[in-house]
Amino acid sequence: MPNVSRVILDSLWDEGVSAFFMVPGKMINAFMSNYRAADPAGHPRIAPVIAAAEGGAAAMADGYARASEGTGVVIALDGPGVANAVAGLVNANADRSPVTLLSGHVPRGFDAHDALQDVTPTGLDVAAMLTPVTSSALQVRSAGHPIRYWNITLRKLVECPTRPVYLSYAADVLAAETDESAISMRSLANARVQCDERELESVLETVNSSASIAVLVGSHANKRDVRQLLTRLSESHDILVGCTVDAKGAFTESHPNSVGVFGYSGNLRATELFTEQAPETVLLLGCRPTQWNTNAYDARLSRAKNVIEVTSAVEDIGNFSPGSRTLLCDELLFLRHWEESLAEEGDKGDKDAKEAKGGNGGPRFPWNAGLRERTERIPLYVPLPDEDSGAMHPGRAVEVLNKWLGDRACVADSGNHRSFATHYWKTRIDAGFYSSTTMGVMGWAFGAAIGVSFAREEPCLVITGDGCALMNGAEIQTAVRYRRNIVFAIFDNSAYGATHMNNRQNLAELSVLPDHDWVKFAESLGAEGFRVTTLEELDTVVQKIKGNGGVQVLHIAVDRDAATPARSYQENLKSFARSKSESHA
Repeated sequence: MPNVSRVILDSLWDEGVSAFFMVPGKMINAFMSNYRAADPAGHPRIAPVIAAAEGGAAAMADGYARASEGTGVVIALDGPGVANAVAGLVNANADRSPVTLLSGHVPRGFDAHDALQDVTPTGLDVAAMLTPVTSSALQVRSAGHPIRYWNITLRKLVECPTRPVYLSYAADVLAAETDESAISMRSLANARVQCDERELESVLETVNSSASIAVLVGSHANKRDVRQLLTRLSESHDILVGCTVDAKGAFTESHPNSVGVFGYSGNLRATELFTEQAPETVLLLGCRPTQWNTNAYDARLSRAKNVIEVTSAVEDIGNFSPGSRTLLCDELLFLRHWEESLAEEGDKGDKDAKEAKGGNGGPRFPWNAGLRERTERIPLYVPLPDEDSGAMHPGRAVEVLNKWLGDRACVADSGNHRSFATHYWKTRIDAGFYSSTTMGVMGWAFGAAIGVSFAREEPCLVITGDGCALMNGAEIQTAVRYRRNIVFAIFDNSAYGATHMNNRQNLAELSVLPDHDWVKFAESLGAEGFRVTTLEELDTVVQKIKGNGGVQVLHIAVDRDAATPARSYQENLKSFARSKSESHA
C-alpha cells in the first residue's frame, strides 16, 4: 500500500507535472525517498530539482506553472524553508500563478512541547501566516483521511482566478500508508465559466456588426488553445491584436497583425490604437485591471464606441475600462462561439444582406483595412539614440539579444532593464515572454527561467540586472547542475536602477552598487561568462554563443541614466495621482 507522499507524487505525475523544485530537509524525507518508487526500472517519474534556496525553488515552480499552463510544485521543510519561499508565493499570488507549496512539519505529539521548528498553532502557525497569499492553507495532523486534504487542495488549484496553495503534513503522516486515491485535476480544469446565453448573443451581435474591431489580450486569455484560436480569427478577419503587459507574447509580436504591448513601457502603436486611433469596437479579452496593464488607468480607453470586457475572473470584470460593457465568460468558449457565429452569419441570408453586413460579398469588418493603414503609420518603438553616449544603451542591448536569440523564450526580471525588455524585445515564438508584473520581485527570473526550461524543454534567455543577481544569482548553479540551456544577460549599471531614476534627490549610496565581476561569479558556479562593454562586442559574443548549449552568462555594462520607454505611463500616473489628491482636498 502506498504512503501519503507516494499518492501525492503519483497524482502530480498523472496531472502532467514532470518535476518539483525543493531544498532537502528532514521533515520531507518521505517525498525525497519516494519519488522513484513507482517506476519498476528505477527511473524517476516525477523528478526533484534541488535549488540553491527555497526562494529560488518557489520562483522555479512559478515559472514552471506559467510555461506549462498547469501547476508548479515547490517542496520545502516547514518553518525556515517555507518562510524562505513566502516571497515567491506572494509574487505568484499577485500574478495569479497556481503554485503548489508542499511541506512536512513536526510529527504528531510534538506540538505544544516547544519543539524545534513547530509550525502548528502552538508554534509559528504557518498556515495562518500563508492564508492571505493562498487560496488554501492547510495543515494535516491526522492519518485518518490525509488524501482528502490533497483533494481539497487540487480543487482550489483550478478555481478562477488561479492562486497558490499550501499543504503541510506532519512528517509521520506523510510516511503513513493510505488506501485513499486522489481526484483528477485535469477533469476539474475542463470546467468552464459558462456565459449567459442571451448576454453572449447580444455581445456577439454588437461585435459582428462592428465596422472595425481590435482585440487587447490579457493574462487570463494567455492559454495555448486561446492563442491558437485568436490567431486564426485575426488572420481570417484582418483583426489587429495587442497584449497587456502581463500577457506580452500571448499574440506573437512578429505576426503582422500584432500592435505590441499596451501598458507600462508599452509600444507606441498599441497605445495609439487603443486610445487615439480607436476602432468602433475594442474587445478586452481576459484583461486584468492592474496599474501596469491599464497604462496607469488611462481613461482614453473608453473612446471607442463599444468597449467590451470578456473575462473568466468575476473580480476583474468591469474594472479595466470602467463603464464598458461586460460579459463573464471563459475566454476560450467566447472565441469558439464568436468563430461559430461568424461562420453561421456568412452562410445565411440573401446576397444583398450579406454584402451589407460584410459577409461573403466583402470583409466582415470593412473598416479594419483602413484602421491597419492608419496604425502602421505609427512607429512601434520609442526611437533610440543613433550613438551611445559613452555607455551602452540598454535598449540597443535588447535589440542585439533579440536579433540573435529571438527564437528563445525570454524571462525578464524586475528593474529598469525590464522596461527596455518589455518595449524592445519582439516575441517570435508562441508564449515567448515571461515576467513578474504585479509585485515585481527582484531576482525572480533566475529561478523562473529554470522552471520555464523544465516545462518547455527549450532554450531560454534571462534579462536581469546586477541588483537582481545579488539577490538570487546563486541559482545559476542550479541551472548548471541540471544542464539547462539558458543565457543569463546581466545588465550592469552599478546601481539599483529604478531607485536611482526615481529618487535622484537621495544620497548616491542608497542606490549605487559597487562594481562586480559577474564573469568570475558565473565561472565559480560552473557557467561560462563573457563581459562586454560595447554593442560590437555584444553582437560578436552573442552570435558566437547562440548555438551553444549549457549555461552562458553575459556581463553587459550599460548606461545607468538611459531613460526608460515609459513616458505615456509616467504622464498618466501623474495625472491619476493629481486627480486623487484633488478629490481628497
